[in-house]
Amino acid sequence: MSEEAEVVDHLPALKASCKSHCPAQIKEYNACKQRIAKLGEGDCEAWYFDLLHCVDHCVAPLAFKKLK
Repeated sequence: MSEEAEVVDHLPALKASCKSHCPAQIKEYNACKQRIAKLGEGDCEAWYFDLLHCVDHCVAPLAFKKLK
């Protein structure tokens, strides 16, 4: 039997490192979460997607470099 290399998912680490490239989106999302906590209703879906878009834009070129 041959031993197979363990598959490592680099995406979570890349996403965490790319969050530092999106300070404006993080600030807006956190402000929204605070407003929702005070009001008790609503959601921050639009701000969350803005943050995800920024992070994905940073991650995309890095993710493909990790592939063999």
